[in-house]
Amino acid sequence: MNVNPDYNLWTQMIREFDGFKNQAYLCPSKVWTIGFGSTYNYTAKRKVQAGDYVTLTEAASWMRTEFQEVVRLANVYITKPLTQAQSTAVCDYIYNRGIGNFLKTKLDDYINVNHNDPRIYQEMKGTGLTDRLGNILRGLKRRRNCQANLYFTGQLKFS
Repeated sequence: MNVNPDYNLWTQMIREFDGFKNQAYLCPSKVWTIGFGSTYNYTAKRKVQAGDYVTLTEAASWMRTEFQEVVRLANVYITKPLTQAQSTAVCDYIYNRGIGNFLKTKLDDYINVNHNDPRIYQEMKGTGLTDRLGNILRGLKRRRNCQANLYFTGQLKFS
């Protein structure tokens, strides 16, 4: 496995940036979301919808399921071994943006050629920061900074 995240660090990031919400809400991208940032209701076996509720226990279980899928997908597209910190940063990016949006960036290309390429820092920090109207979302900017910092320094910083 080339991508092997630190699940404790990753969980800290999810709790910081997504938090826990037991009732479905529309995220800035206008996608129904619940729990720790889930867009799929694993109990009902469908996408999250208005009016959905989730318990903390269910949400934690869903998050573990999503972690497994994100790591599986990351290992499909990342062909070079990453450190746990780098893996965690990449996995959180995919968890937050989705694999389709990850593949629209050049992150996988840069990582697979040189996992220390400084362009990774700029690409990670500068993508997926806006809502559908083009407004920069401060929370996403903080998250991307955290991901880029973790990727290059191995340190988790939420500022």
